[in-house]
Amino acid sequence: MVPPINVARRHFDVIGIGVAVRDISVLLDTFPSPDEKYRAKGLFESSGGPVPTALVTLARLGRRVAFCGIVGDDPTGAFIIDDLRREGVDVEGVVRRRHPSPSSVILVEGGRRTIFEGWQTDLPLVREDVFPLSGCRYLLMDARLPDVQTEAARRTRDAGGQVVLDCGHPRPGVDDILRFTDVAIFSHTYPRAVYGDRHDAASFLEELHAKLAAGGHRIAGLTLGAEGCVIHGADSSTVWIPGHKVDAVDSTGAGDVFHGAFIHALLANETPEAAARFANAAAALKCRGMTGRAPIPSEKEIRELAGI
Repeated sequence: MVPPINVARRHFDVIGIGVAVRDISVLLDTFPSPDEKYRAKGLFESSGGPVPTALVTLARLGRRVAFCGIVGDDPTGAFIIDDLRREGVDVEGVVRRRHPSPSSVILVEGGRRTIFEGWQTDLPLVREDVFPLSGCRYLLMDARLPDVQTEAARRTRDAGGQVVLDCGHPRPGVDDILRFTDVAIFSHTYPRAVYGDRHDAASFLEELHAKLAAGGHRIAGLTLGAEGCVIHGADSSTVWIPGHKVDAVDSTGAGDVFHGAFIHALLANETPEAAARFANAAAALKCRGMTGRAPIPSEKEIRELAGI
């Protein structure tokens, strides 16, 4: 077992724990039919994953961030680590083991994308791999490593930090993590997977809000893609924020950028509604370019679109 890295004396605005992947994005005029061959308009390679992309967003906005996770002892793992390091993300908490590095192939057409995931389950990250979290103002997680993440959330709150959970689909262990979570912003795909098309966003957010830990921000939210987002705050009010129209090329990573921008605004002591408006604009602007990383906008651009 690789010993944990001791960075107890180091302080970060945000530490993230989750799955880091290599993305191969293919830009198409149209989705291919079976047994047919198409010429791609472009091929793009980048590192990705919900938590790492949010951390890159935060780093570009001037925040000090670190990532804890696991990649394989292979060239793909080295690529993921090097890409995060170039973006200003501290990667001393990344563990490498004999396991295929997580990867995705993403087909992009007309602003939409279809994602094919590989080797993103049963990752051998254990609690002892996660370095001390006492210097962390916010902890961001993706519910992909529930045992490790539940313990990390508990430790973060015990040390006075805040916990943010990003989750797109129901997964084992989510409710355990929520007991130590202050901010839970899920994708609209989550309640749809649980309740079908009959789900009511406001009712779902009330249920989600009730599961959050006492104290802290206690914010529940849903990202709604091009339609914007909805936030249920500590005062039990529900605020719907419409999306922004942009010339969308690729929506990959939009929700991840949203989470990074939302945390950035909270760090600046913005209200939950203002943070949601800021994050909403950031996610929309990201969709103007390929991959989850390249088109991440500046703070000036975000605030101009958000009108704040």
